[in-house]
Amino acid sequence: MKIGLLLPHFGAASSYERLFDLGARLGDLGFHSAWVRDQLGFRGLGFEGRQAHFVDPFITLAAIAARTSLTIGTATLTPIRQPVVNAQLVGSLAYLAKGRLVLGVGLGGQPRAFELAGLRYEDRVAHYQEMMDVLRLAAEPGASYEGPFTRFSDLTLDPPPPADLPVWYCGTSPSAIRRAVQTTNGWFPGRCPFVVFDVLLCSLREQAAVAGRTMSVAIVPLLSPGRDQSDGLDRVNLTGLLAEARSKPGWSASFETADDLRGSLIAGNVDDILRELEAFRVRGVDEVVLDLRQRMDVFEPTLELLAREVLPIIHGKTS
Repeated sequence: MKIGLLLPHFGAASSYERLFDLGARLGDLGFHSAWVRDQLGFRGLGFEGRQAHFVDPFITLAAIAARTSLTIGTATLTPIRQPVVNAQLVGSLAYLAKGRLVLGVGLGGQPRAFELAGLRYEDRVAHYQEMMDVLRLAAEPGASYEGPFTRFSDLTLDPPPPADLPVWYCGTSPSAIRRAVQTTNGWFPGRCPFVVFDVLLCSLREQAAVAGRTMSVAIVPLLSPGRDQSDGLDRVNLTGLLAEARSKPGWSASFETADDLRGSLIAGNVDDILRELEAFRVRGVDEVVLDLRQRMDVFEPTLELLAREVLPIIHGKTS
């Protein structure tokens, strides 16, 4: 199992030094990959507070790819760009990354981003399909396409989006599983508690078997270090995270305590972190991308702690 990090390219605690200087050291610390969010008109989600600082994901990943040998990825690239523009950006980024790009894709859940892009949020499924169609077709020269919003002929992008680019679908619903198997080669949910994740993972494997597909599986849990689990939980917006879980359409579980969030939130000391990471490993998860957005007060020491006491053990189990 590989361990990645969501880069601090957003929020009030983001800084150039944390993003680019420390980001360039992640490989030396033992991380496998670095990941970014995608948004227009960033305001922050409810549990993380309102803030506007947001460095563009393509700019961020280009800088990291140029300075490291890390795998880089999007979590989640959404269909808020004109599809040909998006394909050109992806092709150029893949070229710069020399085969180290993974594209996490999804519908997008923020209506304001679509509004700012001049698109209807209600059309996001069609926009997603066009994004995926154009990415696939633009891998070859002389491409042509006619969709509900995008039309072109004799398109050649050089460098193109790679035909073998790993693409993982990001979503936490039954329809997300269907879309993952139909349009990508991996499933990459964000904050997804085990009570939801386990059911969806079973469905993913069943549908992939029927389709004759092999699907990668990755996940993005929040991480809050502490003296113990209780201390780690005290340092995050647990009320906001529970409210977010209760608001998810189709999540029928009851979210009343921190235990109900297990799988979407890792809290505690080194032993707690290792135990929770092991729970992902035994489920067959290929990559865990740690998200420290709620604990930027200890960002640097947490990376050092992970590098010293967590990552070597994880690497030893998967070597």
